[in-house]
Amino acid sequence: MNMANRKYLIAGNWKLNSGGAAGLKLAADVAQATRGVAAEVVVAPPLTVLAAVAAELHETHVEVAAQNMFPKDSGAFTGEISAPMLLEAGCKWVILGHSERRQYFGETDATVKDKVVAAIAAGLKPIACIGETLAEREAGKTLEVCFRQLDAFAEALLTKPGFGVIAYELLSGRRPHPGD
Repeated sequence: MNMANRKYLIAGNWKLNSGGAAGLKLAADVAQATRGVAAEVVVAPPLTVLAAVAAELHETHVEVAAQNMFPKDSGAFTGEISAPMLLEAGCKWVILGHSERRQYFGETDATVKDKVVAAIAAGLKPIACIGETLAEREAGKTLEVCFRQLDAFAEALLTKPGFGVIAYELLSGRRPHPGD
């Protein structure tokens, strides 16, 4: 892609915050605050408010992302959500391989690749995350880790150039998890 044609992306992951009415208000506030911004704007609300936020933002410039996705379209996968379900809810994007998914839920490079492949096949734009832990950074392994993670899904991204993005994030030291 020619650097002159580069598109900028502003994406906000709400994580486990702003569900229900608070999510709808935040979505409207984001749309208002980013009017005229020279970038694509994406919000990733919690699953419980995803469809409502997508409906709220339908006639605005702001698009909606899911915070995660299971790589199968259907089946006996309790608690998971598929690409077709996300599309029906109004999503255009999906965050995959986020540091917290890797850290707390044991997602691997292979898992992230499967999700990226499934998202692209379904027409969801992936926000594919890479990044090292603080310990890996301190050990001088940043590039090794990031290239390994990128190598897992790069081929999938190359099937549709410019369709998704790669997000780099520094994984902090292990944060306490509720119940630890």
